[in-house]
Amino acid sequence: MTALKARDIDRFLQSPDINHGLIVVYGPDQGRVRETADQLQRHFHPKGADPMSLVSLQYADLENAGERISVEANTPSMFGDQRVIRVRGATNALAKDLDELMKTGMDAILIVEAGNLTPRDALRKLAESDKTARALPCYADDQRSLSALARQMFDAAGVQIDNDAVRGLVDILGNDRQITRLEVEKLILFAAKSKVITFSDVVVLCGDNAAETMDDIIDSAGTGHLQKLDTALTRAFSAGTHPSAILTRSLMHFSNLREMRAAFDNGATTSEIVNSGRNRVHFSRKAAMERQIRSWSARNLANACERIQETVLATRKNPNLELAHTRQALLAIATIAARN
Repeated sequence: MTALKARDIDRFLQSPDINHGLIVVYGPDQGRVRETADQLQRHFHPKGADPMSLVSLQYADLENAGERISVEANTPSMFGDQRVIRVRGATNALAKDLDELMKTGMDAILIVEAGNLTPRDALRKLAESDKTARALPCYADDQRSLSALARQMFDAAGVQIDNDAVRGLVDILGNDRQITRLEVEKLILFAAKSKVITFSDVVVLCGDNAAETMDDIIDSAGTGHLQKLDTALTRAFSAGTHPSAILTRSLMHFSNLREMRAAFDNGATTSEIVNSGRNRVHFSRKAAMERQIRSWSARNLANACERIQETVLATRKNPNLELAHTRQALLAIATIAARN
């Protein structure tokens, strides 16, 4: 068996135990999947290597994926460097073609990025069963691992940050590795001269502004303000907010709105709903939330949640289009709201 446990992945990345064959990187955290594949690419295709020996492919764009990958894997490098083929957004449909390729053998290293794979999925089974293949799961980080990531980045940049500031950063950003990395990079730029980050810096730069922009996005979508939504999305993307964070927060919002609408249909007033229990809403958003509770039907809310879930899947399959997919989905939802 060549399935790596989560605890073994860091050691493998530092010193992979194969120099040719297949590596399938998979999991629900697409930010970590990309980061892991990036690290593997740097190892097998270091700086200064022949650029022509590295091939990057998007699985969804390939008409005959098996044939193209086979040709690339068996094409010798012009200057003798290791041939590295990287395939993004792969699905189980690729497993059969890869199985044939593995049987004939190859001198190249093939790095395949995929979404969350179960033990029964063909792509994962192939990587776990072949002696020249490895399967690397990428699961969501917890607070400890994200704190460690942030500290490593700050230490590498020579920036000092205290424990409270690190804890505050992780609490604000949640468990998305890619978002955490982007926000830490932003803080490092801010501290280019002072080389110090405080808790207040974290709150000002990553907390209030990010939360306010996120509220603008979901409330604009929920109330049908298309122009305001488009502006808020542009501001969020420019600030480095990852599409996955926007989609996650939007799905939570419309899922909660479904519960609120159910309570409204059962006789509760909008004022009671936004002021009760876990549905309690900040005073600045109460008017917008009450309007959404009244205007959205249960059916339309279900459709909105389904659209967001489909968009999450689409962005995982094709990360290069995640900004466009996210914007398109939320604008479509805002259009429904405008008609309510």
